[in-house]
Amino acid sequence: MPKTEARKRVRKERLREVLEVLLDELEEASRAFQSAWKRAKENPEDEEAWGELQVWVSVLGVKAKSLEELLEEEAFLTS
Repeated sequence: MPKTEARKRVRKERLREVLEVLLDELEEASRAFQSAWKRAKENPEDEEAWGELQVWVSVLGVKAKSLEELLEEEAFLTS
């Protein structure tokens, strides 16, 4: 039993580390999205700006899904 608890503790610590990195990446992607949104809004004909905006929407979606999975795993380990 102690080995199982130790493994859980190590896994939870690793999840927290990954969570910190993911949150930093989400923050960076959010800033990039806001910048792309501002550019696209200022110049609606700028196809490159709209393309960049679409890329950041996709990146944010992937990061959000990863965050959801991490939080689910952490909840499972906590229960």
